Amino acid sequence: MKTNLLKINKSTNKFTKSILFVFLLVNTFNLVASDSSFYGKVNLDILSTEINSKSSSETNSNASRIGYKSKFKLSDNVNFLIQIENEIDVTDGKADKNKVLKQRNTFIGISGDFGKLFIGTHDTAFKKSQLKVDLFNDSKSDIKNLFVGENRSQDLVGYTSPELIDGLKITLNNIKTSSKNYQSYSFNYNKENFKSSLGFDSGLKGFESKRFALTKTLNKSTLGFLYQESINSDTSIKESGYVMSLKQKISSKSSLMFQTSNSDIKLVGGEENTIGYSYQYNSILKLFASYSKRTQQENSRNKTMISAGFELKF
Repeated sequence: MKTNLLKINKSTNKFTKSILFVFLLVNTFNLVASDSSFYGKVNLDILSTEINSKSSSETNSNASRIGYKSKFKLSDNVNFLIQIENEIDVTDGKADKNKVLKQRNTFIGISGDFGKLFIGTHDTAFKKSQLKVDLFNDSKSDIKNLFVGENRSQDLVGYTSPELIDGLKITLNNIKTSSKNYQSYSFNYNKENFKSSLGFDSGLKGFESKRFALTKTLNKSTLGFLYQESINSDTSIKESGYVMSLKQKISSKSSLMFQTSNSDIKLVGGEENTIGYSYQYNSILKLFASYSKRTQQENSRNKTMISAGFELKF
């Protein structure tokens, strides 16, 4: 019992120290927050899984989180930024193995007419370049089951430019590890109801990758497409894959979602098809359900998943 309490205390102490650092920094420089908030999300579902005719069920906390973010004015054109975000698990209290909290995007930075410069733990430019083509992100049907590159890295220095030309921005990351520095970058174009991105990863976690993604909104439909190629740095084997998605609003509060993914990057013969439904009850509460089938060359590992749950934002 004492050991578990010590682990909990270490995790909570880390979060508490981060919060104290923020307030100390604010008081030291007498900064005035122009935009500041505590926020969070609880995403919980009940999942039924069938593998090789054997069924099981579980309750999942899908990247539920709590956080604090703030923007402080340093001058008329320059802002100081800070964000502290941690994942929580509302099912068993263990977000990161035996730890209560798991660090998500946590950073400090500055922003202005020159763009945004930040340092800390953050989703890489390559990961962000998927543009929310993945309609089932953070669930058990996340595209990370078939694709590499969905990384959140520590010791990351990032820069996002202002608009270089109408609608075009670039994001550059340098990620430091114990053995080497890696780069992740993307070119992002956003114009009205059309978004596109070209992302690159330079060997992070053993893969050289590039991807192209786009989304287009037409009336009540949002179409998404992603294509990715990845080279294993150890074997030099190149594999590829794609994702196609469609989100169709069927009322002011409800939507149907369809998604198909095909990739050999992580699973030989990997393919996943998912259909989902969501109902936005109000600005805080969303209800959802989905059916997903994931197949691969090794048929004994084929998986069928049915889930139903809710998301509560605060």
